[in-house]
Amino acid sequence: MKQRTFFMICLGSVACVALSSKPIFSQEITLTNVSYSMRDSDVVVHYDLNGPTDKPYKVQLVLRRESQPFFKMLPKYISGDAGTGSFSGNNKEIVWHLYDEIPYGLDGEDFYFEVNATLMGVAKGGASWMYYVGGAIVVGGAAVIFGPDIFKKAGGGNQFPVPPARP
Repeated sequence: MKQRTFFMICLGSVACVALSSKPIFSQEITLTNVSYSMRDSDVVVHYDLNGPTDKPYKVQLVLRRESQPFFKMLPKYISGDAGTGSFSGNNKEIVWHLYDEIPYGLDGEDFYFEVNATLMGVAKGGASWMYYVGGAIVVGGAAVIFGPDIFKKAGGGNQFPVPPARP
């Protein structure tokens, strides 16, 4: 019995360490200095992307509106540092060819841009898969260690109890 208790303590410790550690593949990226200006009939969005320089990113431009919080438009006629590629660094530009997409322009003054960047090849959700693996290890270990004892206490071997009589 002492060996089983020691084994469960060790198994629980390993599971706790595995579940509480931050995964090594999670890397922080930040977008800063997002601004925009007009160049002829194009909108130029400027940004700095701080992150690993040797990794590809998915960079997306989003047009938002302050007076309509649910307004969200993904411009299609864009060029520059957007899409999928190596965009880490300063002074990046996305050029939106506004009048190719919206010939009469935008009506209003409360528009702004979001630039979203995602590091490609990194699993989302962080360590959630570790919880499933750790849980399976703990439950499996407990079943192997305590399984025979549980069946013996339940009423003799691998037999199921007799169902109750019908009324």
